[in-house]
Amino acid sequence: MNFKRLSLTDIKIDIKRVPKKKTLVQAMKEADVHCKWKKSSWGRKLIVQKKRASLNDFDRFKLMLARIKRGGLIRQELAKLMKEGST
Repeated sequence: MNFKRLSLTDIKIDIKRVPKKKTLVQAMKEADVHCKWKKSSWGRKLIVQKKRASLNDFDRFKLMLARIKRGGLIRQELAKLMKEGST
């Protein structure tokens, strides 16, 4: 793999240099790398991107309505706080 395409993360496992695939996979399972990656912000962002890419038209429509509803609730709460702050 080209070095320009690599990115460093905080996830680290201790292994010897140039391990066999079997050794590497075993060390990754023992260190629970997959779970740590899922919990990281980068991993969560990739999961969300995959979910959004797999949505169909109706799911995107429901998401749009949910965003509109959430924005309305936020505006209402903000208006209440502004009104309380001005009095």
